Amino acid sequence: MKFALFPGCTISDRLPFIEKSIRMIAPHFGIELVDLPFTCCPEPNSVRSFSDKTWLAMGARNLALAEEAGLNILTACSGCFESLSMSKYTLDSNETAKKEINEVLSKIGHEYKGEVEVRHIQQVIYEDIGKDALAEKVTNPINMRVVTHPGCHTLRPSKILKMDDSEAPVKLDELVNILGMESLDYMDKVMCCGAGVRGTNRDVAFGVLREKMDSMMMVEPDAAVVFCPTCFISFEAGQRVVNRMFEREYNLPVYYYTELLAVAMNLEGSEVILAEHRVKSDSLKLSQSEDDVKIEKTVSH
Repeated sequence: MKFALFPGCTISDRLPFIEKSIRMIAPHFGIELVDLPFTCCPEPNSVRSFSDKTWLAMGARNLALAEEAGLNILTACSGCFESLSMSKYTLDSNETAKKEINEVLSKIGHEYKGEVEVRHIQQVIYEDIGKDALAEKVTNPINMRVVTHPGCHTLRPSKILKMDDSEAPVKLDELVNILGMESLDYMDKVMCCGAGVRGTNRDVAFGVLREKMDSMMMVEPDAAVVFCPTCFISFEAGQRVVNRMFEREYNLPVYYYTELLAVAMNLEGSEVILAEHRVKSDSLKLSQSEDDVKIEKTVSH
């Protein structure tokens, strides 16, 4: 498998350890990643709210770059996945829009033809690699109880994105279970993390995050697992704001799935990934011996 990697702005600029984990695990599953001069996806909320045409032209340029390289796009960001997928859907289903946008692209030497696919890394792991092949790579099962957060931008509109059931998603839960973790069911699982309204109303945004995290903490997890960098930041950094605003005492580690996959595969450099977290984890430690490397759970509730 060969893809044009689209890490997105948030991962590249703020969470490079997530990109590192993806590049670490990829060769072990026969995945070759190619870097192209992509720009912002663009961001699916703010840019489109100001100019639908600008949003579509920027997305079409990124799609065209991958087409010209003969590669499908592999996204690591849920927002990028939604934005690029929706751009592709709009262009493929509306010839008038496609013609108008290609007139814009022609000024910079590009043309969108509709020959590229947009895949999220969760899809590639779940559908292309498959659960059996994934399980074969797990040499150090992780003993943790976790809550998963599927996120908004991979679930809706479900008929276009086709990631998981938008009302009862289970694929991320299945993937964490393969790594040895126990995925806990909880209320408000498909509820937003609140990040989408932060630029408009900060109080509402953190009120949503508080409600979401209250629901998570009711089942006493050791950590939260996501496939979205924006949700990662919302939970990891945002919980500190919620602690101040609403007198909570959250201290919940948050992981992007491929970080945990790298640890479960005992890949060299995993300890560097874990060191980059703002909420330092006591629940996930590498303990080396002559025989093996085990994940020790040390969190107490």
